[in-house]
Amino acid sequence: MVYVVDKDNHRVFSYSPSTSVLNIVAGGNGAGLSPTRLHTPAGVAFEASTNSLIIANYGAHNVVRWPIGATNWSLVTGNTNGTRGSTDTTLYGPYDVTIDSAGNIYIADTLNHRIQFFPVGSTVGITIAGVAGVPGSNATLLKNPISVALDSQFNLYVSDKDNHRIQRFKRY
Repeated sequence: MVYVVDKDNHRVFSYSPSTSVLNIVAGGNGAGLSPTRLHTPAGVAFEASTNSLIIANYGAHNVVRWPIGATNWSLVTGNTNGTRGSTDTTLYGPYDVTIDSAGNIYIADTLNHRIQFFPVGSTVGITIAGVAGVPGSNATLLKNPISVALDSQFNLYVSDKDNHRIQRFKRY
């Protein structure tokens, strides 16, 4: 199964290559902040342990967990009222999310110029790359990171959009 974010229509689809069918699996009720709506979702990851999608809900400044088959989400981190922030529990324009094999969550907190790490079960993030609110181009700073990925050794790769580079951070 492939999950596809339809950012401007505020929804996420599932796609099965064998049937070529798209199904709405999250959102699809217009933009909003309520638990039945998404607001410009930008990134999605599948969390096998909960059979859920972890969605970077860019316009709402939060990351949510939407179980497959459910009609609503629960909050992973950020605010439910759309308020942005730069603390260890708030976000500003999260654009992508990935999950490691242990279930830890990594978030490209784009407009805060940082990558946030959330250990399994924690709602408190740890900045592991960049500095909140400080854009830059040296080896320790980011400027609008928009994508995160992990390799098999847990090295973190960050698409650092406005620096036109991919940064690799050794295993966290």
